[in-house]
Amino acid sequence: MVADPWPIYSWRFAVGTRPTQLDVARLAGVSRQTVSLVVRKDPRVSDEKRGRVLAAMESLDYRVNVAASALASRRTSFVGIVLSEFTNPFHADLVEAMRRRCEEEGLVPFIAPVAVDAQEESTAISRFVEMNVGGLVLISPLLSEGEISKIGAEIPTVVVTRNHAPDGVDVVHSNDTAATRLATEHLIDSGYTRIVFLGYDRQVPGDSAVCRSEGYRAMMKERGLPAITEFTSWDASPEAAREIVAQYSTGTGVVCHNDSIAIDVLAAVIESGLEPGDDVGVVGFDNTRISGFPGISLTTIDQRWEDIANRTIELIIDRIANGRTKSVDLSLPSTLVVRGSSTRRNLADT
Repeated sequence: MVADPWPIYSWRFAVGTRPTQLDVARLAGVSRQTVSLVVRKDPRVSDEKRGRVLAAMESLDYRVNVAASALASRRTSFVGIVLSEFTNPFHADLVEAMRRRCEEEGLVPFIAPVAVDAQEESTAISRFVEMNVGGLVLISPLLSEGEISKIGAEIPTVVVTRNHAPDGVDVVHSNDTAATRLATEHLIDSGYTRIVFLGYDRQVPGDSAVCRSEGYRAMMKERGLPAITEFTSWDASPEAAREIVAQYSTGTGVVCHNDSIAIDVLAAVIESGLEPGDDVGVVGFDNTRISGFPGISLTTIDQRWEDIANRTIELIIDRIANGRTKSVDLSLPSTLVVRGSSTRRNLADT
């Protein structure tokens, strides 16, 4: 009887422990340094040894310890996440998904909510730099591309929900212009007599606020309709929503920058004694958890926040563990989720 060339090591791993590179090295019959080289995809390892190491990893169900890789490169296993508008349900969903993925990968997320203010963003980032964090995630930053470029030169950085970033920095986003065109077209085709855009006046190149308003205006021009663009600040959207409903009233469709604004518009519609969908159509952006609640039933753009979160952390890991320097611009697909807030049961002229 031929002896099994792969002795069983898994019995040694108690619940809550993980196999190490040393365990893989012993099983593969190589040094721990060779295992480390294979993990880093170093081309100096022969195909024969690489095959043995990979087979041992699979046998032991070994997973790369990103925290250890970070420490080996003299960086901590901390990931700094900077965001504004923490009350925005999209940001809450996004950051929670990032937190889960970080913990799965042996990384420790540090979350810094700031005001909608570039100086506060800069202060939070500086603190993370001083902490020597392994990577940075900047969600909808207000900083200029020049400032972000300097940060990316020091620390692996991913920008989220901006449509482009400078060289040396990764970016993960949806195509905001195309997605808002889709939302606008839906309201036009649903028969609303005027379509209004309600968003943020945030003139930052590549920012979602700029691209979403551009998508709205492009579709309105394409369909030969007048564009009506209204702006608000994040903390004044309830008042802006009431003004729009009072001014335009029945027959209006409202394209909103995000679900948070859209919910404020829905509240204003109901307060005015009108029916969401039948009288005023509302479309949000983000498909947050709350948008699908039966009492809300918000039509919205789904930009797949869980995918955004997972891909963001994967890019951070790739930079930390493998030393990648080439920038990645990852645009994820979006879809329109139609619900009651834009469904017209009464198709009479308004």
